[in-house]
Amino acid sequence: MELQGRVALVTGGAGGIGGAVVRSLAKGGVSGIVIGYRKSAKEAEKLASEIERCGVKAVGIQADVQSDEQVRGMIGKIKEDFGRLDILVNNAGVTHWVKLADLEGLTDAIWDEILDVNVKGSFRCARAAAQMLAETQGVIVNISSISGVLATSTISSLAYGTAKAALIYMTKGLAVAMAPRVRVNCVAPAFTDTPWMSQHFGAEYQQVIANASSAYPLQRIASSEDIAGAVLGLVTGGDFVTGQTLIVDGGLSLS
Repeated sequence: MELQGRVALVTGGAGGIGGAVVRSLAKGGVSGIVIGYRKSAKEAEKLASEIERCGVKAVGIQADVQSDEQVRGMIGKIKEDFGRLDILVNNAGVTHWVKLADLEGLTDAIWDEILDVNVKGSFRCARAAAQMLAETQGVIVNISSISGVLATSTISSLAYGTAKAALIYMTKGLAVAMAPRVRVNCVAPAFTDTPWMSQHFGAEYQQVIANASSAYPLQRIASSEDIAGAVLGLVTGGDFVTGQTLIVDGGLSLS
């Protein structure tokens, strides 16, 4: 897909991986970008201003992907403001840190939120955008996780890994359901250096990075830009690729 003249929506697009994807698409030549967010209004506004200074029309739209009404409202506003949608990156996600062995700590409420945001939220966005994407022969890229592939003791929670595994399967199902007009693929990152991870680990973060890096054949963890590059590659260089999951893990899953 050539990016010139295209319009993209990145959910959870205000920071971290989402922000890197937004910047990558803008640099790649899209004409319009929508930054979907739930709470990060200031961050979305700041990023939109940054992107517009580069000559790309950018807006932030608030929508909770747990609400079908809000998701459909977001897609409707995109149609009004841009008239088209070519690229959907389902990046919005949530987790709770519950040790893998702590079965009692993984409550129904945690399960429900994680599954609703990570799986059903991505489906809601794909469903609402399906017609517009079909009109432009568009593409969807879902952001899963290595936690949906490997069951390591260090994952944030069993619910998160389960949700991300479900998203990988849903990518396959949507690729069939939306063919031949829309391609649907997935990126599964390993541990990625983001502000969210830094906030979680606090003062121990740099040591956590060092410890994690030693387990990777490439001897480092991913940057947000690494993940954005993988997304961009599937969008621009994968015209005959659909239903696939690209694992971006520095070789971690090889060991």
